[in-house]
Amino acid sequence: MKRLSAVSGICVVMLLAACSHPESVQTDRETVVFEKQFPDEDFYPDPLSLVSLGDSLTQGVGDSSGAGGYVPLLEQKLQERSEIGEVSIDNFGKRGNRSDQLLKRVKEEQEIRSSISESDIAVITIGGNDVMKVIRSTFPSMTYEDFEGARLIYEENLTQLFSEIRELNPDISIVLMGIYNPFYIFSADIEEMRLIVEAWNESAETIASDWENTSYVEVADLFRQNDNNLLHSDYFHPNDQGYSLIAERIEEGVLNVYENGADEGVETSEE
Repeated sequence: MKRLSAVSGICVVMLLAACSHPESVQTDRETVVFEKQFPDEDFYPDPLSLVSLGDSLTQGVGDSSGAGGYVPLLEQKLQERSEIGEVSIDNFGKRGNRSDQLLKRVKEEQEIRSSISESDIAVITIGGNDVMKVIRSTFPSMTYEDFEGARLIYEENLTQLFSEIRELNPDISIVLMGIYNPFYIFSADIEEMRLIVEAWNESAETIASDWENTSYVEVADLFRQNDNNLLHSDYFHPNDQGYSLIAERIEEGVLNVYENGADEGVETSEE
């Protein structure tokens, strides 16, 4: 019994010695260095800059908030899209502008010209006041023929406007909004006014189709087919609901040219 204890004691001593032997300690350790990885530049969506040109619809007349009609609504919609970075919109809408007056402003006003040269997309609302000029000068005996000469002038002004914009910025995309019949509440059944609006919109759509990366946006049907009153109390400009529907249509046009520009490798205004 004593011998067994002695042997056991020797084993314990040897085990302790083995456990404490320097050669039994793991000293070779692999050092792992973690490096901070940054996403590629393509990971971040590109910013998008727009310039809004046109008449009272661009200015936002009829918007109860006074914020600018469709423009802030469009900016918010685009900003919510994950594929688009920071959105900025310059608003150069001016109440009463006709196509000839907008063309003159684009040619002469340096602030507008600078914004066009630095923007990715131009959104244009023009033509309604061209029609109203004919109505005021011929009412109440106006006929369909009274609008034909003015429509041809409108086509010429619109073509020159597109040319001037592309001369300032060859890479800019363009979204052109058609006109609507502001008298639809009172004259929805008058064939002449419907035909006039259709003819002017056909001209606008045809001209837009002649230019690359240019989108035409129809809005006449929104006012013609909607059961709700989309006009302001002046019965000419859109109300808040009208501007909301217009913003949705213009967003479609903007996304159309934006996606086409991305597919074709068009650079944005900021690198």
